[in-house]
Amino acid sequence: MPARTTTRSRPVPGAKVAVPRLPGIFVPRPRLDVLFSRAAVRPVTVVRAPAGAGKTTALAAWAGVGRAAAWVSLDEDDNDESRLWGAILDALRRDCAEDSALHRLRPPPPGRRRAFLADLDDVLAGQNGPVRLILDDLQEIRRPEPLEALAALARHLPPALRLVLSTRVEPPLRLVRLQFEDVLSRVDAAELRFTAAETGSLLRAAGASVDDECVRELTERTAGWAAALGWTAVSVRGAEDAAVDSVTGDDRAVARFFSDEVLAHLPSATTDLLLCLSICDAVSATLAVRLSGRRDAGARLDELERSWGLVTRTPADTYQFFPLLRGFLQAELARRDPSRVSRLHGIAARWHAGEGRFGEALGHAVAGQDREYVLVLARERAVRQVLAGDGGPVRAALDFLGSATVAANPSLRLASALENIQGGRLAEAESDLGEEGGGDWWPLAVRHLAAIKGNRLAGAEPPATRHPAFDAWSHLDRAWRSLHRGARRHAGTQAQEALRLASGERLDHLVLHSRLALAVASAVGGKHPTMRRACTGALAVARRHEWQRAPGVAECRLLLAYDELMRAEPAAAARELAQATAVPGSAPLLVPLREFFEGVARFDDGGRTAGSQLMRAARRQLAGLDLPRELVGVCAIAEQHAALALGEALHATEVLAWAQEQLSGSGELAVLRIRAHLAADETGAAEAVLCETASAIALLPATPVDRCLAETALGLRSHRRTKALQALDQALAIARPNGLVRPFALAEPPVRDLLIGHSGGFGSLDRFAQTVRGRLVPHAPPSDLTDREQVVLQRLPSQRSLDEIASDLTVSVNTVKTHVRAIYGKLGVNNRRSAVVVARRHGLT
Repeated sequence: MPARTTTRSRPVPGAKVAVPRLPGIFVPRPRLDVLFSRAAVRPVTVVRAPAGAGKTTALAAWAGVGRAAAWVSLDEDDNDESRLWGAILDALRRDCAEDSALHRLRPPPPGRRRAFLADLDDVLAGQNGPVRLILDDLQEIRRPEPLEALAALARHLPPALRLVLSTRVEPPLRLVRLQFEDVLSRVDAAELRFTAAETGSLLRAAGASVDDECVRELTERTAGWAAALGWTAVSVRGAEDAAVDSVTGDDRAVARFFSDEVLAHLPSATTDLLLCLSICDAVSATLAVRLSGRRDAGARLDELERSWGLVTRTPADTYQFFPLLRGFLQAELARRDPSRVSRLHGIAARWHAGEGRFGEALGHAVAGQDREYVLVLARERAVRQVLAGDGGPVRAALDFLGSATVAANPSLRLASALENIQGGRLAEAESDLGEEGGGDWWPLAVRHLAAIKGNRLAGAEPPATRHPAFDAWSHLDRAWRSLHRGARRHAGTQAQEALRLASGERLDHLVLHSRLALAVASAVGGKHPTMRRACTGALAVARRHEWQRAPGVAECRLLLAYDELMRAEPAAAARELAQATAVPGSAPLLVPLREFFEGVARFDDGGRTAGSQLMRAARRQLAGLDLPRELVGVCAIAEQHAALALGEALHATEVLAWAQEQLSGSGELAVLRIRAHLAADETGAAEAVLCETASAIALLPATPVDRCLAETALGLRSHRRTKALQALDQALAIARPNGLVRPFALAEPPVRDLLIGHSGGFGSLDRFAQTVRGRLVPHAPPSDLTDREQVVLQRLPSQRSLDEIASDLTVSVNTVKTHVRAIYGKLGVNNRRSAVVVARRHGLT
């Protein structure tokens, strides 16, 4: 029997040792139940998070799940050790029988903790499973004696207990050893934050109608802070189309909570530190010293992060407030000392400028209403800042300075023009550049806008300098000039050099457009993999800066769509086209070209008539524009095939007539003529064109493939199978580097049958041939073959006899013959070779 103590303590209120009731608007969060259960595998768990983080509610929900839980809501009175032990014992007794030994155990007198814990161990030894002892609001315990008592409990915890300590600050219980011994687990504020899905569930539980975007914005603004989300749920209860954007740091309920539950518990010096640092999105220890004038500011921030959880340390070694707390602190600072706000912003602006972070410097200078310093920074750094992709602070600075100041200063007008280009506001950019400006940068900007609008570039070559940013832009300018005059290789070289310099200087605006120029040069130069990488890289830059409306994005999407079409992936092409929204005022060919590619994608995906009509309408729009010959070739090849496939002879003739005007002497025109003759069954005429255009130069990488496939078709028509196979082999060899599958899909059916039937016989090209074949076969088999018939069918392409196949399958040859006859009937063939061809065509072998 455990030794009994006779010390008596004051009665403990029942509510103190009862699991708190869940709020009226409550949604289960299974994620947290799993989190707590995993943490409680170790004997001691510390749940540390600031006020309002939802610790109590989350633990109360978990306490009602599964095994027994004992709960103590700690308060100031528990700084008496005897009362603390009394509360813990009362909590443990709630689910015990009246005759349990627990009811005879009393709080220990001074110096008897060890014996008491041994007695407690004995009493709990008969439990079916561990009891979860949850001590909530541990930050209320400040006196040494009860803290030592809890430290002893944690170190000598009975095996039948799992101790969970919920607190706002790091408990002073010397838990390092427990962590080292791997008997301590932790749950912090970040893990308690509501996810967007949980926020949506909470608002819907309140009866509010909210869309996903609204939920996402609310979750981000509150950083998933439970208290703010709870207030929002109450305020929008039962609302239709609820507006949940009203929760801010200066909201009365938020302000009262932070004032009473946060600032009231902090020393005044710490409160002052938080107030002056709140002007920054993120603050380093060095900047904190400069703003506060306190040398220990870095150490205080570290303590606030480690012990209080009021700030978060980022990977860049800066500290951040969560948005609502920062909003409250900013409002409180402005209320207490408005003049101090401007001084602090001035300090922050100059510190950031000294660190080379001019976007932040401009933001603070504008916030501090320091017009003179904003003007100095903008004149010196605005253009480069926009080229670096940080145009938001520049636009705010220009708006602050006013249109008259901007108009009077060429460097500010240039920065405004570039920022308008990034935002897709080309008319405003043209207005900024309308009057002549000074310096070498101005002509570059004028020609940059002209290139975006699809105009040919005029003017002198930019001078050579030793300024990397200027030189990067100059090389980009030369790349577009070279593309306009058809110098593909030179354009690619210039774009590569522009990209190298722009990447080295971190000028993301120029990086995006250099990648676009490289993609275009690669596309017309027949290098699809390079084009694809360049487009993907450009779009990654656009996503990083959220440039959804930036020029260059739609162009990259169109190039990727073209690549997907050439890979015979119309669904993937359609997805790219859905995001290829041209900027108003950009190159006029973008909209009809997108519509043309949409027609191709629709045709390839089965909507043949609609796709052909869409191509025809888009091509007629394109015909009125000054188009690159390569683009004419792309459109003519695709549209003529669609017209011929649908038997629309007049339509096909119209396309050929347009191409003859634009593509004289090209390999593309030769292919169009050969196809027209093949469609008219004029084999001799097609052979003649094939011979007379042998030296015609192709503009597109797919054209030599098309030519070889036409030669394959002619070989099959004249029963020269060997010659046809040689031409088909050459077509595969040319198509493989760029993954060009579509030309094979456009080929005549006998050519496709030859590719499918000869599968496995293309040597080193066979893997690519298998890829092509996989795109050509229908998605579903044409018949209902039994499992055994499929096994036999898999063996028919081999050279083994039916007797040998029967031996392999350990069945009689008559059984195999029965299966073979059934296979022929279901595939609609009458011999073994035809069965193999049809099976391959449908992906059955």
